[in-house]
Amino acid sequence: MTDFIKLEMHAHTKGGSSCAQADENALARIYAEAGYGGVVLTNHCCEASFSLYPGNSYCEKLDFYFSLYQKFCAALREKGLKPFLGSEVRAYDAEGYFSEYLLYGVSEGFFYDHQPLYTLTQKELFALCEKNGVFMAQSHPFRTGVKAGYYGYLHGAEAYNGHIHHENRNAAARAFAKGFSLKMISGTDFHAEDQSPDGGILLPAGVETDGELAAFLFENQPRLIEDGRVLP
Repeated sequence: MTDFIKLEMHAHTKGGSSCAQADENALARIYAEAGYGGVVLTNHCCEASFSLYPGNSYCEKLDFYFSLYQKFCAALREKGLKPFLGSEVRAYDAEGYFSEYLLYGVSEGFFYDHQPLYTLTQKELFALCEKNGVFMAQSHPFRTGVKAGYYGYLHGAEAYNGHIHHENRNAAARAFAKGFSLKMISGTDFHAEDQSPDGGILLPAGVETDGELAAFLFENQPRLIEDGRVLP
């Protein structure tokens, strides 16, 4: 029988996302205490966050973005947890409405080698992900103020988002994913120490790299964690 770990799929750290209040050390402690085996860091890749980063050029701001990831990795490994690199990219449509997309299987080069991802449309971002083996899922597609993206330019959707300060309409998100045969994922959307981890997936314990995580998502419908419970 394959062993599994609980993997958080949606988490932010202070400094990397303008709305996040918990640093990497607090995150690592909270997830270790909650019995998770790993966390994907999905700090925001959007103009609002990047405008606050030190540096003048986009590359300098990316340097800062990934310096936070390195701190995250060190904090998680100290607690015996597996760190994974992800991102939450914001895209706008012609009418000014935005959607956000969780990316898994990314590398640092994926960011440095292309124009800022937040300047792309959903279609352009999906094409780039397809070309590079990156799994792309819409986060909280029915949250107030967020526009559901086009299903044809998605690999998956966040069927459960546990952010306690937003109306996420998770039932609609699950119906959206199932209706269009998208892989369902789940995430706590962790930002602060007053949030208890309650989302994520079960991941085979042998998965160690970001590429292996993306491959698992492409090939499987993972078991989801919702409201702290592992679903059948």
